Amino acid sequence: MSDLRRRLLAMIDADRDALVDLLSRLVRARSPNPPGDTRAAAAVLAGWLEVRGAPYRVVACNPTMPNLIGSIEGARAGPHLVLNGHIDTFPPVAAERWTDDPFSGRILDDKVWGTGSSDMKQGTASLVAVYGWLHALKAEIGGRLTLTAVSDEETFGPNGARYLLEHHSSEVLGDCLLNAEPGAPTTVRFAEKAPLWIGIDIETVGAHGAYPHKSPSATRIAAALIEDLAAIEETDVELPPALARAIANGAPEIDRIHLAGAAANMGRVTLNIGTWNGGMLVNMLPGHSRIEADIRLPWGVSPTAMVAKVGKIVARYSHASMRVISSQAPEWSDPDHIMVDLIRRNAHEIAGLNVRPIPSLAGTDARLWRQRGVPAFTYGTTATNVAMPDEHTDINEWLGVVKTHALSALDYLSRGATK
Repeated sequence: MSDLRRRLLAMIDADRDALVDLLSRLVRARSPNPPGDTRAAAAVLAGWLEVRGAPYRVVACNPTMPNLIGSIEGARAGPHLVLNGHIDTFPPVAAERWTDDPFSGRILDDKVWGTGSSDMKQGTASLVAVYGWLHALKAEIGGRLTLTAVSDEETFGPNGARYLLEHHSSEVLGDCLLNAEPGAPTTVRFAEKAPLWIGIDIETVGAHGAYPHKSPSATRIAAALIEDLAAIEETDVELPPALARAIANGAPEIDRIHLAGAAANMGRVTLNIGTWNGGMLVNMLPGHSRIEADIRLPWGVSPTAMVAKVGKIVARYSHASMRVISSQAPEWSDPDHIMVDLIRRNAHEIAGLNVRPIPSLAGTDARLWRQRGVPAFTYGTTATNVAMPDEHTDINEWLGVVKTHALSALDYLSRGATK
């Protein structure tokens, strides 16, 4: 191991208690989305950077949803690595079922507890810390390192990473992106399925519930339409060979992390009826019903083609109309990219882990960089109780991930890696 790598690991070890305290304070700084107010949490991160003299600035199109951007230049030419994490969290789920306050940030049993501790304040704290440590070593590294700690990710909103890429692209695009969303430290994710969100409205005259002969029922039409929509899950999918190999090779680990069936769902179209509303009173025949469908597309399936397929199903129902709420194409990065190799080697060196490159079922901000041609990879802790009571992060596992992030970033910049 080089002297520079040893010194970086020594810095992390020296900051261990401060790092755990950073995560605890970050969890206590509430930032559920909605409403998405991240000012308190952003201030915690900014304080860490200020103490270490690491440059940053606040960029916000919505003052309650600040984004932190910082860049440092190494001592010689090299690649541009971007670090990305989000500051907002899901709202706490079933607060009465938590052992403690959902925003306690409590440190107990070698874990940090609270909403967002796993998704993804652990990851954002890690990358902010890595940025600070590498700032201290900037005279000995090459290339450029950019930090993006963003708001408005949980709802795929326009005020976070999307805003930065649209208005500050020259600063935040880079040659490679490292994201720290949770998953499992035994996997590095190089792709993710794409969400296609479709809204369907059913409109009829409606009537008194005692006179169902006077009008079709909007909710009964919706029920039949939902049953027909299930046909899209039978769509034939021809995966790109690299994706098919990664899913096949990683299937046991994918199913271990996400439960049985996850690997099979990686390569198929899936349908979730996220919302279904209709009716006003039990004794009224509904004249309106609304469906919102979350369709996840694997690689090789066009969102345009899927919209057309759904449109044909909806067209069978004269009282129904549809609209596209959000549409994205599934993107992927090269699983043989140098960043994947660095993460795998460093995770094995630090924690003895055998890391597999796999796709992801869920969406992250990494997709936005992939859509612009930037290789983007996600590596983080185990996703423990995300959006569930008693969400937490295991401290020892997290510290291994932090060290893997730090060494991989250092290696990427120091080696003059190619794109």
